[in-house]
Amino acid sequence: MSGCIVVGVDGSRDADAALRWAGEEAWLRRDHLEAILAWTPNDCPREVLDRAYAPGPHTIEGTALELLRECVQRTEDPRRPVPVTERAVYADAVEALMSAGAGADMIVVGYRGTSRLRRYLLGSVSVACLHQATRPVVVVRADGRGGANDDSGRPVLVGVDGSAASLAALRWAAEQAALHAAPLRVVHAWQAAPLLHSGHRIARDREAFEQAAYAVLDECMAKGLAGGVDVNLDTRLALGGAAQSLLAAAADALLLVLGARGLGGIAGLLLGSAAYQCVHHARCPVAVIPDAIR
Repeated sequence: MSGCIVVGVDGSRDADAALRWAGEEAWLRRDHLEAILAWTPNDCPREVLDRAYAPGPHTIEGTALELLRECVQRTEDPRRPVPVTERAVYADAVEALMSAGAGADMIVVGYRGTSRLRRYLLGSVSVACLHQATRPVVVVRADGRGGANDDSGRPVLVGVDGSAASLAALRWAAEQAALHAAPLRVVHAWQAAPLLHSGHRIARDREAFEQAAYAVLDECMAKGLAGGVDVNLDTRLALGGAAQSLLAAAADALLLVLGARGLGGIAGLLLGSAAYQCVHHARCPVAVIPDAIR
């Protein structure tokens, strides 16, 4: 085993999809899988509460562990066995995942869970993890396409803009593409407006803006993949907003990879940023990479 993948479990369809994806990824990496179901009296997976308060000698602790084991069993692939540690913990879900995932290869979560408190008051666990994690976070949807091994030649897609986080994302995406024997598609979105990367000349006409965008893309490739990479490369410029361009380019993607913070100024701090829009709307799994791992 070379490392650990931490995955959040709560009995929801999205969490099951995340657990299945994480198991497949752990098998490819020869990693250990750590499955965590966290609960508190005020923030508990719905199925745990339903079972705990059903007639019979039930406890929340016992029910949480029972549900966790069921989730692991129904999502495991006997053809690709991986070692799994199951932990049902009395703790805030985000705090438990951040603590367990501090040294992990990645943290994997479902897009939506079952806790009403998380969904309606505090925001989802997935969004909170994206804000706080210092390790890569992968968000998986039950209604997305395929699993980690269902590649069918589909590319790993990464968006770059010259920021430190996007360069970290590029390096991580290249490793993923090599692991999956998948093409690596690198996309830089640009617009004909005087707000390009500050290191490049600002010009008024579209051709000059496009040339400046090519310069950003070339610089990202030179800095992010300085040591070379043994995958098929597909580099593209996309005219338009970052989120719209990346979502369109990810229509056939195996995985979409983004930096946690780009060069979008205040937008990078809000849920309207490209990363969060992609997490909310992409049909494939989305990995968000902090620049701290570079």
